[in-house]
Parts: sequence; structure tokens; C-alpha cells
Amino acid sequence: MVGAGALIGLAVEFHALGWSSIPGNSCGGRYRPCPEGTTPTLILAFVFTFAGFTGLTVALAAFRRIRPGKALPGALAAAGVLIALWPGWQAHLWLRGPVLDPAWQASPDRPASVRGVGVWALGDGAGTVVRARTDALIAYDSATGDRGWVLRAPARESVCAMSERPVDGIGLVAFARDEEPCDTVWGVEVSSGRTVWERDFAGRTLLYGGGGVLSADGGVAVALGERSVHGYGLTDGAVRWTAKPTAARAEGGDDAECEPVTASSAGGTTRVVVTCGRYTDFHSAWLLTLDDATGKEPSRRELPVESWVNAAAVLSAEPFTLLVQEKDERGLAAVLAYAEPDDPERRPVTIPLTADEEDLALTGLHPVFTARPVFRAQVADGNLIVAAARPGSDDAERVAAYSLDDGRRRWHADLGTPVVALAPAGPGRVAVLGESQRLWTLTTGEGTRVGEEDGTTVRDIAFKIDDGPQLVRAGDGWVIVNADGDTYAPALAVRP
Repeated sequence: MVGAGALIGLAVEFHALGWSSIPGNSCGGRYRPCPEGTTPTLILAFVFTFAGFTGLTVALAAFRRIRPGKALPGALAAAGVLIALWPGWQAHLWLRGPVLDPAWQASPDRPASVRGVGVWALGDGAGTVVRARTDALIAYDSATGDRGWVLRAPARESVCAMSERPVDGIGLVAFARDEEPCDTVWGVEVSSGRTVWERDFAGRTLLYGGGGVLSADGGVAVALGERSVHGYGLTDGAVRWTAKPTAARAEGGDDAECEPVTASSAGGTTRVVVTCGRYTDFHSAWLLTLDDATGKEPSRRELPVESWVNAAAVLSAEPFTLLVQEKDERGLAAVLAYAEPDDPERRPVTIPLTADEEDLALTGLHPVFTARPVFRAQVADGNLIVAAARPGSDDAERVAAYSLDDGRRRWHADLGTPVVALAPAGPGRVAVLGESQRLWTLTTGEGTRVGEEDGTTVRDIAFKIDDGPQLVRAGDGWVIVNADGDTYAPALAVRP
């Protein structure tokens, strides 16, 4: 009787666990796969149902021949049910493998016309995530999803640029009117959302987003303006310096004016990519090094381009790694790794965006998050780790690592599903979220899969994330931030 009751208990438990694990009461296929373990759990549920009821019928008939009555056999069967629950749960966990379940999701953006443009992760373990949208910055508690502070943009102005991260508790955000230059910068105290200073400057009109327009380091806020670079006090906004880069023309002509394209600050210096010339008269492009304290230019080196730069983005400040796409279709389209940015004699390592083996899924044109673009790439352990697509494929279904020392591919991992997001997952680790609702953790040095070979199942996020979301490690879970906060949740969290 106890054994028959245990089989009945397992049947009920496996039915409940199996059917409740199916998100939205339907799953299957490439883009909405069933969670790991669902099929064997349901098969075992029907096996236990048949065996349990058969065993219960036989055991009850045999019991009554020995000792009539209903109370005792019922109690024994109930005891069997209770005994089976804990082993059944452990068996289900083994069949299911590791799982991340939804913890919270933010309410949709209102008004629906706004769009997410950037993200900051604050504090140890990203206890707070700040999502910038065109009309405001909104802080979310990573544990609960509760809104913290909200900082509204000025009337008729939109967020056009953000610093890569807050420094010393201050984040930088810039605003622009419709089709006007990005020319107002605020220093924001990220713990409270309070604006601590504001500066207007001669900004420039942004064509491909505001990545690299603002940066901070060493107590100085750096802002790229129209043919100029401005340095402000990080905590008070006081004017520190202004640099106007130029490039000398040949044959003693007037100096060619230069337009800053992108910048990154670290280690007491700011490195700025500039293009020089007017309109169709391309002259040159340079990588400048500016001293954060004074704005002086101790060194520069020419970029290996011969036409206008369509896109440039800093993938890493240290070691300095730069994505460049030239206007000339036969020109440079690559990631440049500078071991010694200030040494003009040492050429950068070039990693082409397209090669015989695969195409790197990197582009600086029209980013999803316009104020602080997110790239499916990380620089770690001397490698560029990036999503990639096989030749002839439109989907980036693999992750590859290229050495910053010589540009050669060191490893790659085929995932069998398009890469949705890629983010750091702690020292020596990188996390990859696939379209199949799986999250893999790979070592940055060798590409070895950590944990389950098939990754961790992330349940009930199908049709809840847009193209190119940002993945943020938050405690023992993750926060996923969408740019489209009307069709999808602006932000949602998953955890074990």
C-alpha cells in the first residue's frame, strides 16, 4: 500500500511539475523550445499514473483479504504519497537541469513613444540598474524591480549621449533638441538621481548615436563638441580646459580642422578619434591622447584610413581596442587592438570584421541603444570575444575569441541558436544568451563551457525581449534591459 501510494504521489507531482513548466501552455520549435526535462517528466508522469493505479488496485484487494477496513490502507497510501514527494522533486531537478525563472518585470513605457537609449549598472553586484530612455533616466532595484529615482529630461529635449559608466558616483548624460546638436551635459549623482551640475557647450549633431561622446576619469568629465574636446570638473562642472585638434596640411597650407568622433578615458588620459577635413575633402584621421588634467596632447598617431570614418567605437579603454568602419567599401572595417597606443612605431593588431572563417557580428551603425551602444563583444584575458556568423549565414550562432596580440582566432563555440546578448559573468567568464532561451557561461581564455553543456534554461522570456537587449549580471541572477519598452517589458529579471 505504501509503495502504491508513492507511485500515485510521483504521478501527481510529475504531472504538476511537467505541465506547469510549459510557458504560456505551449512550447516547441526553435524559437520557443520546451524547458529542459519537460518531455521526460511528462512521460514519467503517465508511467507513474498507470503503474500507481494498477498497483493501488492490486494492493488494496490483497490488503482487504487479510484485514478488512478502509482507514488503515488509506493512511498507508497517504504516507506513501508524502514519502515520495521529496525524492520526486530531486529527480525532477536532475531531469530539468539548472533553470533561471522570471523574478520581476517592469511596467511598459508610458508614453509609448519613448525608447530606451542606454543602461548603467550601479554598485557591487549591480544592485541598481538605471535605464535611460529618450525622456528620462529611471533607476530599478535589481532585486525587486521597484522604481527608485526618476530624472526627467528638459522640455522638448531628448537624451542623446551617456558616459560608459558612472565614476566616483557621478554619471554623465547629454541632451539635444530635435535634429539639433547634442550640446547640454549634466553631471548626475547616481545614488539619488540629483543633477549636481549643468553645462552648455558647442555640441555636434550626432549621425549614428552618442556612444563615446561623454567619458570620465581622474576627476574630469570629457565631452566631445563641434571640432573641440571639453574638460569639466567631474563633481562641480567647472571648466578645466578646451582642446581644438587640427592636422597640418601639406605644402604649408592652413591646418585642417578635425571633428572628434569618439573618446574613452582611463588611467589619467583620454583617447579621442578625430577625422580631419571639410565636407568631401577628407584629409586624415587620428588617434589623439589627451592629458585629463590639462587637456594637452602628449602624442598622436594616424589611423590607417583613407576616407571618412562611418563609425568608430571604443570596445575597451584598457587595453585600448577600437572598432572602425571606413566609408570606402574597400577600406578598413576591423577591430584595432593597441598594445601601446602612444607608440607610433608599434602598429595596431587588426582583426577584420569579415574573413574566410566567419563574419563578426559587430556594427557601429544605427545601434539599438543610441546614447550608450551595446556591442555583442567583450575584451578579456587578452582576447576579443565576439558573436560571429558562419560564411553565408545571416545569424550569429557562435562565439569566437581573437587574440589581441596577433589577431588570430584562439577558439570558437557553436551554439546552434542566434546570440541575443553577450556580457561579462565574473573574472574569466563571459555569459551568452541565446534565442533558444538558453544561457551559456564560457571561460574567456579557452572557451570552455562552465556548468551544463547545453547551458542554463531561462524560462518564460520568449517574446519578452527585443533585438539586441543588454544583459546585466545582478547578484545571483540577471537583469535584461530592452530598448523597446512598449512592445516588451523595459526591464525584467531572472534568477535561480
